[in-house]
Amino acid sequence: MGGRAKCLLEVQGQSLLERLVRAVRGVGLPTPVLVLGHHAAEIQAHLAQWPAHLAPRQVINPMPEDDPAPSLHIGLRALGNDVHAVMVLLADQPLINAADIGAVLHAFQRRPSDCQLVVPMVNGVPGHPVVFDVAVRADLLGAPGTSLRQWRAAHPQATLPWVVDNPHHTRDLDTPDDVHTLARDTGWVCRWPEPATGVNTDPANT
Repeated sequence: MGGRAKCLLEVQGQSLLERLVRAVRGVGLPTPVLVLGHHAAEIQAHLAQWPAHLAPRQVINPMPEDDPAPSLHIGLRALGNDVHAVMVLLADQPLINAADIGAVLHAFQRRPSDCQLVVPMVNGVPGHPVVFDVAVRADLLGAPGTSLRQWRAAHPQATLPWVVDNPHHTRDLDTPDDVHTLARDTGWVCRWPEPATGVNTDPANT
């Protein structure tokens, strides 16, 4: 995205990150854990402007790479022992709202007894958010470096592909063209914030 933090894109006056966190809180879920990597300091400067009751907990992946597994494991380790299930969301999905999150949560609550992981499936493509139980969390933390995709491949019988026709679950933003297409399709005003001055954007030095 041209070296910019995707989650800071402003859509209808709110950053993608704020829209997502408000959606999570809108369905009554607890304060989310936000895993930061690239652009960590810039995102933290943005979070510092939020009301205290809205701000998520933050943890840092000091060596972010294209592989999301290390960030997932950092986030899982940051959760408390009283967790009954885990929902994983991505901060670059502009269409995800409280109703979408609630629908996935409802599907998880109504899952078959032998199912441990629920994945939205749109036209054969897996999406987010995904939800899994604490046994999956324990499996992942017991096998450092294992991705959720690898866990799914090893446990197909415990994975429920929740088939829906809602494109919100699979639409994300990876390129400037994606942003232009989003604005065209929705009529939303999308703009990048002015870069903060004096912010260290190297997550290794945060």
